[in-house]
Amino acid sequence: MTPRRTRAPSGVLALLVAAAMLAAPAPAAAQSAADVAVAREIFIEASELARQGRWEQARERYERSLAIKRAPITLYSLGVAQQQTGQLVEALESFRAFLVEPSAPATKGYEKLARQAIQELEHKVAALELRLSPGDAVGLEVKIDGVVVPAAALDRPRPVNPGDHTVSASAPGYREAERSVAAAPGSRAVVVLSLEREVVAPAAPAGPRVSSTSAPASVAPARPVLRGAPPSSAPDAAPSRVVPIVLLAGGLTTVAAGAAIGLLGVASASDAPTRDGDAADAARAQALAGDIVAGAGLLAAGVGVLVMVFDRDHAGAPRKQPPPRAALDPFRLTVRF
Repeated sequence: MTPRRTRAPSGVLALLVAAAMLAAPAPAAAQSAADVAVAREIFIEASELARQGRWEQARERYERSLAIKRAPITLYSLGVAQQQTGQLVEALESFRAFLVEPSAPATKGYEKLARQAIQELEHKVAALELRLSPGDAVGLEVKIDGVVVPAAALDRPRPVNPGDHTVSASAPGYREAERSVAAAPGSRAVVVLSLEREVVAPAAPAGPRVSSTSAPASVAPARPVLRGAPPSSAPDAAPSRVVPIVLLAGGLTTVAAGAAIGLLGVASASDAPTRDGDAADAARAQALAGDIVAGAGLLAAGVGVLVMVFDRDHAGAPRKQPPPRAALDPFRLTVRF
């Protein structure tokens, strides 16, 4: 649509339009004479800017004039300026609002132009069809180019100006969904937005409360320190088992040695020519020595086993003990711990 077909009043025509504005029926909340005068002055400025082709400035002044004094000719002129600046949806509604106003002689000639403009704009305005999932989310908010779409209008195609648009949807407990869409003139684009629930990490369990009169639950009780031994820097470390192993291995070795000596003594006694001679006495002494050595070995091995099995505290952790000392003579075995 060209400005020659849909034009805003200018020059002498502006004076006629101003008179039409003054003659228009007053709304329920009538403006004062001063407001009408200011609205007329701004309207004339806008018409001059439109005549010069400065449509952005003209549109801004038509909007100001309309905000002060609603007049049919201002609606029509604003529609022309909006059409010239690419605001096709806004222009379409301005022309429709102009035709809804009561017809007056001063504006009668613009009614046909307004109808023609509406027919052309209806073929140029694009529309967005919104499909939301889930569509019943509590607190759902949809925006097109940052402007909130009323919830009651979400199931209807949304008229938009041709061009690029950004559509977003958000709701409490969901991640925001956003899509960009290019709307061609007269097209109807379908925009699908799927909201995904936010994954909330489980809260960490509260730690045990520490009382001022009791020790913290995370502090282990003090371990007893053995007398005569320095406290261990690693209380949970297992003590050395070298001593019981040495006792067990040495005892078994001693038992074997004693058994060998005893067997030699028995063999010597069997080879003696008489039972009462020196050779028989020596053989018996040798067998007795073998028995004593074997007995000492058995005792040492038994002590090693006892140390390995029973040397633990009440909590089940091994206790450190000073290394055992053993003294062995031919007739008495002494073991101290």
